[in-house]
Amino acid sequence: MKKTLIGLAALAAAWAVQAAETAAQPAPAAAAPTAMTPAQFDEAMGRLPKPDLAKGRDAHAKRMCGGCHGAEGLSSGNPAWPDIAGQPAAVTVKALLDYKEGRRKGAMPAQMMSGAAAPLTMEDISNLAAFYATLPGRNAKPYGSYKISSMPQLVKKGDPARLITPCAACHGVTARGNPNGEVPVLHGQQNQALAAALKDYRSGARSSDILGEMRVFAKPLTDKEIEELSGWYAEQPGREGRPAAKK
Repeated sequence: MKKTLIGLAALAAAWAVQAAETAAQPAPAAAAPTAMTPAQFDEAMGRLPKPDLAKGRDAHAKRMCGGCHGAEGLSSGNPAWPDIAGQPAAVTVKALLDYKEGRRKGAMPAQMMSGAAAPLTMEDISNLAAFYATLPGRNAKPYGSYKISSMPQLVKKGDPARLITPCAACHGVTARGNPNGEVPVLHGQQNQALAAALKDYRSGARSSDILGEMRVFAKPLTDKEIEELSGWYAEQPGREGRPAAKK
């Protein structure tokens, strides 16, 4: 009996040491949520309440979004912060939901946006997205003012040998963007912000693209090509604002 008690005591001690060692080890990082599926995106859009533009402007001011993105959605003083004015509402909705729900990762701006988006309600997101869609993008001009001939080859034709689809095929030839209203407008976007996005897609740090297409297209891009693309888009007139829908 005595030997049994000694053996149990030794076993208990071993268990205690093992438990202490396990507790001292850092917990494995939680896996980041995967990108939305098309069905999940449609479901999220269907849950949005009807937007209120006045509340959207109020939320933009009260939540100090203008501190980085400017009073009218145009980043001022730091080309690393993206312009959000003139983006289709669905684009902003998806971005905010991706930040809020942990799908969108990347450099420091992405980490800051995750914190900023965390307390937003679906009503807030609907209001903000609709408000930004009414604002004109940077240097917005009439649609006939574009010099399409000056487009980089990757924008016009892509590179089939590297499985790179022309940027314009999804993002539009002009700042009108894609007619489906679900793809970001790149015309007039801040060059450093766009370059950072492409590099995050290229490295896989950003994996929130619904079909994984941006990671495929960006992976073979060189730094020089990213600089050329982001610089060209930054020099283009941005999207004209959309008037508020009539009630």
